[in-house]
Amino acid sequence: MKNILNILAVLCLVCLTQGCSDFLEKEPGVDVTEDTIFSSKTQLETFVVGTYYYTLLTDQLAYWDARGKDSSPNTGATDECDINASWFPVNTIWNVGSVTSTQTGDYYFNVHWTGLRRVNTIIERVDAAPFDDPAYKRQAMGEALFLRAYVHFQLFEKYGGFPLMKRRYGPGDDFAVGRNTVKEVVDYIVEDCDNAYELLPHHNEYPSNQRGRATKAAALALKARTLLYAASKTFNTSQPYLDFGENNELICYGNYDVERWKLAADAAKAAIEEAEATGLALVTNQGVDKNYRYVWEVNDNSEIILAEKNTGMRYTGHFPWSYYLPVSYGYWMTWNFMKKYERIDGTPQPWSDAGGENLMDIFENMDPRFKQTVVYQGQDFNADHRSLDYAYNGNTPGRYVLGACCQGAIVHKPCPATVQATGNVGAVPNGLIFKLSELYLNYAEALNEYYDTPTPEAYQAVNDIRARSGMPSLPDNLTKEQFRERVRNERAIELAFDGLRFWDIRRWEIAEEEGVMSGEIYGIKQYKIPGSTEIRYEPYVYETRSFKKAMYRHPFPQTEINKGYLIQNPGY
Repeated sequence: MKNILNILAVLCLVCLTQGCSDFLEKEPGVDVTEDTIFSSKTQLETFVVGTYYYTLLTDQLAYWDARGKDSSPNTGATDECDINASWFPVNTIWNVGSVTSTQTGDYYFNVHWTGLRRVNTIIERVDAAPFDDPAYKRQAMGEALFLRAYVHFQLFEKYGGFPLMKRRYGPGDDFAVGRNTVKEVVDYIVEDCDNAYELLPHHNEYPSNQRGRATKAAALALKARTLLYAASKTFNTSQPYLDFGENNELICYGNYDVERWKLAADAAKAAIEEAEATGLALVTNQGVDKNYRYVWEVNDNSEIILAEKNTGMRYTGHFPWSYYLPVSYGYWMTWNFMKKYERIDGTPQPWSDAGGENLMDIFENMDPRFKQTVVYQGQDFNADHRSLDYAYNGNTPGRYVLGACCQGAIVHKPCPATVQATGNVGAVPNGLIFKLSELYLNYAEALNEYYDTPTPEAYQAVNDIRARSGMPSLPDNLTKEQFRERVRNERAIELAFDGLRFWDIRRWEIAEEEGVMSGEIYGIKQYKIPGSTEIRYEPYVYETRSFKKAMYRHPFPQTEINKGYLIQNPGY
C-alpha cells in the first residue's frame, strides 16, 4: 500500500507541473502502475478515494495545498464580504478587474485535468479488473462518472465550452483537442449524471463512515445545478455578454429556449424527491435561532447531500480556519450585503445612508440568519474571542478593529465555534458541495422563469426555507419579476458564504450592477454613544471595485493558447 501511494504521489506531482494537453499523455511505466492499481479491490479503493482529492473541489473553503494556491474563497470577489488581506487573490485579481490570460483566477486549472485523467482511467479499466466484486465495480464506475461530470461542470461554469475529456489519450493520439460547444458540454454532463445515478448507491445505503462519497442524490443535484446554470441568462441566449462572432456557441447556446427552464425545474424536483426519500431533510428541529447555523456547523447533518472531506482535523493556525478567526485577517460582511437582510417581521431594514444611532436595534431585529452567519458588536465568536468590540470609544478603537477592514461584522460561517486555540481544539472541514436548501431555491427559480406567474410550488419552496428560520412567507400575488428578485435575494441570504453567489452573479449577468462586483463597496464605522448601549454607525466607501465584461468567463491560460489548440474567450 505504501508503495502504491508513493507511486501515485509522484504521478500527481508530474501532472501538476504540466499544461492541459500534457495531461492526455501517458507517463513512462504507467501501464505497470495501473496493473497494480486494478489488481485488487483494496488497491483500487485507494485510487478511487485519492481521486476525490483531485476532483471534488469546493468553492466554499480556502486551501493552500498540493492542488493549487487558492488562498481565498470566491466570496471575497462579491458583495458578500471583504477579505482583510490585500495580498489575497480576490483582492489582487478579481476586485481590481485584473483577470487576464496570465492571471486567470483559476488556481485549479491543472488539477482539473489531473482529475479527469484519473476518472477516465477508472471508467476504462474497472470492468476488466481481475478481482471478483461486481457490486463494488458498479459503485466505482458510478463514482467515476459522477466525478467526471463534476469536474466538467466546474470547467463549464468558468469557461463555457471547453475540450470535453471523454477518454484518456495515449502517445499516438492527437493532443490538439479543441473546445466543445456549450450545448455539447451540458448534454455530456447530464448524460454522465444520468449514468452515474443508475450505478450509485442511495444516500441511506452508505455506512455513516462513508459520507462524502457520491450518491444518487448527489448525481441528481449536480444535474439540477447544471441545467439551472444552462437555462440562465448568460448561457441561454442568442446575444452573449460579448459578441464572439462565429464562435458564440462556445460561450452560450446561441438561442433562447424557455424549455431549458422546465428541464431545470424537473431536475431539481427529481433531486429533492430522491434526497428526501433516502433520509435527507431540511433542518427544522433546532429552533429558528439555531436551524440555519446547525446546517453549516454540524458535519453530515440531514441537509447536506455532499461535502468535500479531503482533509482531516484542522486547528486555529491551519487553513481554512486561520483565515476566519478575528485575529489578523477575517472576512467582513459588507454593508452592501447587510442591506439584503430583512427585519424579522419581513419588512425592510431602516438603514440610512447618512448613518444613525440605532445599529444594535437593527442587528438585533434582523432575519435570524444574520446572527447565525456573522458576529457583530458585543457578540462572541468562540471561547477565545468573546464580546467582539468593533466600536470606537472617542478616539480609542475597539479591540477588534483590525487594520483597514470595513468593521461591519465578521463572518463566522463556515468556521465552527469549536475551533479554539485554548485547549488546541480543532474541527474537520467539510467543504460544501450540495445541500437540500439549494435544490429548493433552484426549483423555485426555474419554475418562476418557465411560467408567466409564480406557481404555488415555487412559493412553497421559498416559504419552507424562510419558515425554518422564523421568517414570514413571501407576499401573495407577486409578479414574475418581483418573485425573481425575491428568489435571488433569498439565495443570497440562505446560501451566503457557500461559494455559490460568485456563480449566481455571473450566470445572471449582474456583476456590473453598482455594488455587486463593481463600483462602491461599503463598510460601516461604529462609535459608542456615552451613557447608551446603542452604537452609532456611519456608512463609508471601503473600496471601489472593477469588473470587465470579459470576466463573465475565465480566460484560458496563455500557455495553453500558445499551443494552438484552443480559442481564447472574448475580451482577453
